[in-house]
Amino acid sequence: MLKSLIIKNIVLIEELKLNYDTGFSVFSGETGAGKSIILSSLGLAIGMRADFSLIRKGEREGVVIAEFQINKEHLAYKRIINHGLNSGNDLILRRVLSKDGASKAFVNDNLVTVNFLKELGLILVEIHGQNEKIGLLDPSNHIKILDRFSNNEKKLLEVNKSFSNYKKLQKILYELENLENNKTSQLQEIKNDLNLLENLNLKEHEYEDLIKKRNLMAQHEKIFTAINNIYNLIDGEQANFLSNISKNSANLEKIFSENNKIDEVEALQKSINSILIEGKDIILNISKIKESLTFDQRALDQIEQRLFDINNLSRRFKIEPENINSKLLKLKEELEVLENSSESYEKIKNKVHLAKKQYDESAKILSEHRKKFATNLADLINKELTPLKLEDARFEVEVVEKEKDKQNENGKDNVKFLVSMNKGGSKGEIHKVSSGGELSRLMLAINLVIANSMNKKTLVFDEVDSGVSGSVAEAIAIRLLNLSKIQQILIVTHLPQVAARGQKHFKTYKSSKNNITVTGVKELSYEDRIEEVASMISGDQITDEARLLSERLLNHIA
Repeated sequence: MLKSLIIKNIVLIEELKLNYDTGFSVFSGETGAGKSIILSSLGLAIGMRADFSLIRKGEREGVVIAEFQINKEHLAYKRIINHGLNSGNDLILRRVLSKDGASKAFVNDNLVTVNFLKELGLILVEIHGQNEKIGLLDPSNHIKILDRFSNNEKKLLEVNKSFSNYKKLQKILYELENLENNKTSQLQEIKNDLNLLENLNLKEHEYEDLIKKRNLMAQHEKIFTAINNIYNLIDGEQANFLSNISKNSANLEKIFSENNKIDEVEALQKSINSILIEGKDIILNISKIKESLTFDQRALDQIEQRLFDINNLSRRFKIEPENINSKLLKLKEELEVLENSSESYEKIKNKVHLAKKQYDESAKILSEHRKKFATNLADLINKELTPLKLEDARFEVEVVEKEKDKQNENGKDNVKFLVSMNKGGSKGEIHKVSSGGELSRLMLAINLVIANSMNKKTLVFDEVDSGVSGSVAEAIAIRLLNLSKIQQILIVTHLPQVAARGQKHFKTYKSSKNNITVTGVKELSYEDRIEEVASMISGDQITDEARLLSERLLNHIA
């Protein structure tokens, strides 16, 4: 239900907060006092079309906030959760209009699209009297209303399941038809691909093992080259490092033997001899390592060629090398399917035929049930029309078969609510042949009949009592009160009979603030209501008789 409505800087309203209860709330006040502003503001809060001229003169933005109380079973709660938003029992819708033409929407302080705000708003509130194609005036909702009224959930589920199965099989059949049409070329293509993959004969984990071997051989090649370079520097044919040192060391020793020894030179000689001994050991070790390291260029070339072949096929099929064997298995499966496609095609064709038959049968049962309850629904609504001063109107629920290409998971029916407002007049869609007070009273009649079968929402009526009085006004009031036991009702009224039946009464008024006209709203006490209802009876000059009648109306005596 709608708990509160906050309006800031909208037309003549500076700032206003209205608190609501369950049941039946009425709004009254002089013409032009601002009742329509309340409805327009609520419309903004639930995502209706933005009218930037509503922003109060001199202000940069207008804000409307509507707070609702819902439970976890409410459809709005489920939509919020599916949208990834958190929600408790309170749901707050906020709309901000700016002078620069920007419109922002918020749900529980989360920025959302206006479309999502409207989606929630249509679940929570239905405003009658603004002639927008929403709620009961939206033809796409008529089939949903009839199904809820007819308790068609199980039958609709059967139709939904049979249609889904039919469409799934139809898609498979279509794919098989394409296979049949291109069978020869596809068979040849798959066989060619299989031939390439089978000739490759890739073993399990072979690719990973080849990569490891290649890396290891490449490492051996680098080590071999490095050690060989060291060997050539020390004792190779070009360098002959140790041989030169040995020769010069021998010359030095010969000089020592022919002359007196010099201590420093003798020490140098010993160091040179040590270098020669260590150098010979190094050469010996290098030779041993060179012999132990085997590098086979031919083997490396073979590995490189094998890796090239594998990578070439993986690029051709746009897969990773590790998935080549999976591709091989998949192609074998495709070949088997294709070779047996003629047999499969006939089987699926028969299944499609049976699925279509099942859909036709379940849709027929649903359609017959809809037509039966369409008559019941129309009869019940027509009974409500005469007391509401719509005695010449005739309501009808039309159920006709859709064109074949438009039949879907909801069945084969197109459902429309039609009405003729005059005797002998042709029937037409509700929003096209009725308006104003007539339309609002028609909406009231429909809501009275379907109330128990529909999702609970706040119903708002404007002009429902336009152009009526006396017993008709009393009939409207009683029906609104009865409806308010099931759904929250807000109504703008000019009639004392309707105002007196309200459980909560708000009065709109104009006042002046700093030489600027502002709209205010006051919740009336019982004494205030006596005066307000009396003024609705007798006008500006309230008489004692009017007050007495007002009190009798409020106590439901009159």
